[in-house]
Amino acid sequence: MSLVKNISGGPLDVPLLGRMVEDGETVEVPDVQGDGESPIVWPGNRWAPVTQKVAPEKAAKAAAEKAAE
Repeated sequence: MSLVKNISGGPLDVPLLGRMVEDGETVEVPDVQGDGESPIVWPGNRWAPVTQKVAPEKAAKAAAEKAAE
């Protein structure tokens, strides 16, 4: 699993995650497709790789806010 940040300037519908990812939001995504081998390419004009993990308390807060919507 990897972290990517939406840098597109707006929300993106991500069927792989089953939800919308807001501009500036960082999400955890799989590195490979369902076949377990083919890599997933996240377009550089919409996604930026994140090397720093999101703090657990921030991740929990974000998840709670999404669940409340």
